[in-house]
Amino acid sequence: MPDASPTHIPTLYLVEPSNSLRGRQLSMLARIAGIRVIAAGASASSELACLSHYQPDIVVIGLGTASTRALHDVRAIRSALPGCILLVLVDTLAQPLRRACLNAGGDYCFDRTLELDAIRTTLGRLALGA
Repeated sequence: MPDASPTHIPTLYLVEPSNSLRGRQLSMLARIAGIRVIAAGASASSELACLSHYQPDIVVIGLGTASTRALHDVRAIRSALPGCILLVLVDTLAQPLRRACLNAGGDYCFDRTLELDAIRTTLGRLALGA
């Protein structure tokens, strides 16, 4: 959970398998006031050591599919960073997938194309400690 003190700027780590999406998401995240993006990587399994080292306040993970492996990645991040806020971004969001992501340990789950405003709003609120 981000520290709500006035001097603390929440840190964010992005995990996104797609290079092109990662670049666009980093650009979007850089424009959100009050959040500092500290690193980005392609896969949860290869990023766990870095995630554990940096201990970000917020982790944003992009999932291309609702595969068992993708949900395993959400569980792995939750296990490694139980106190972080975990936002899951998926390509197409249906209620069963949203429930599966939340049950796997995500705090929020968004459709990465249809819910951009909700993603920005949520991250803005988190930056303010709300």
